[in-house]
Amino acid sequence: MSGYDHVLTAAAAHVVLGSSKRLRREILGELERLAREPFSAPDLEETGLSGRKYAIRVRERIILTYWVDHAVKEVLVTRLEIC
Repeated sequence: MSGYDHVLTAAAAHVVLGSSKRLRREILGELERLAREPFSAPDLEETGLSGRKYAIRVRERIILTYWVDHAVKEVLVTRLEIC
């Protein structure tokens, strides 16, 4: 285990809470993978208005936008989209 934790914005948490039980399990599994593998390469990247680089992970039914704060060992999920 890498010792990293995943943290969601309120908007991302609302998406999780509003999803079906099956989709919630899928999302939580992906969040746990992100926390276990914080150094893995993202599928895409984008730069926010502040200049921060965000990683994007695209899966069959979900898209996660996040950044990793290695100083505090957290994967911060800023956006969660359901496809």
